[in-house]
Amino acid sequence: MDSLNLDDFYFEIDSYMKKDMEEIDLGALTGGKQLRSKLLFLAGELFNQDHKKLVNLGRIVELVHNATLTHDDVIDNSHTRRGVPSIPAQINNKKSVLLGDYMLARALHELSDFSNPKLTSELTLTLKELVEGEWIQYENTNPYDITRTLYETLALKKTGSLFRWCFVAPLVAHSPQSENYDLFAEFGQKLGVIFQMTDDLIDFNPESKKSYGLDFKNNNINFILQFIGVNYPEYAKSFLHKESLDELDDKEAEALKKSIESAKESIKEYLSRCQEILETLRVKLDLGDHASLKEFSNILDLIVDRVY
Repeated sequence: MDSLNLDDFYFEIDSYMKKDMEEIDLGALTGGKQLRSKLLFLAGELFNQDHKKLVNLGRIVELVHNATLTHDDVIDNSHTRRGVPSIPAQINNKKSVLLGDYMLARALHELSDFSNPKLTSELTLTLKELVEGEWIQYENTNPYDITRTLYETLALKKTGSLFRWCFVAPLVAHSPQSENYDLFAEFGQKLGVIFQMTDDLIDFNPESKKSYGLDFKNNNINFILQFIGVNYPEYAKSFLHKESLDELDDKEAEALKKSIESAKESIKEYLSRCQEILETLRVKLDLGDHASLKEFSNILDLIVDRVY
């Protein structure tokens, strides 16, 4: 699918906010990969969903995603997003919170045009999960002191919930009572968890296009650091007070290396299940060599191998 045109995406023509934001660089919102809307389109194409409906649903998911990023940048006091100044850095926190609220309100307003209570219920559930995920992250400030279960719960709520909506939304819009709902939901959730786990891996990749070692420096919750806390608790306190990965001694560096290897093996378990679901859908929906299934497989590989 072509990328959505996001230039005039966030404000209606008669919006009071539009004029106030004209000089703001919206690259922090429009400069993303639009992965979620692309996944939504691919899911809808599995059963020939109406293109216009998919465009509208794609707009909704991008609005929700960018609303959460805007709120996140306020909470985290982030100064950049997608290579440009974050929205809070350009205006202020109060207006940024209102902007995020506006995007969420617009998403729900546009969703109401579908007159589909099940579809609306799915999005409000997703919003609830997103808030709970952010709450968990805010409450847990020591990445070496969380369980695997808590990490996976966080990943599922913060990232997996919206990925899940990308898959169930076109399905529910097409057939609210589909017997394949659970498969679509599980695939989206697990793909989202994979995305979060690989995002955490990127922080330890020197070739990353993101900030190398930033989660380590800031003691952010991270899949790799969780492994350190569980398997090498003797290093946890030392890691907690280091400013850079360059400060690790040989034994600590080896522990980190083994933790990264263990994390990659865990990701393979999620990846295997996603591949099983795709095969099940291929058979149940009689999809044969449907292009969307091939693209999903390609996306799985890209997510695992990405450096940004």
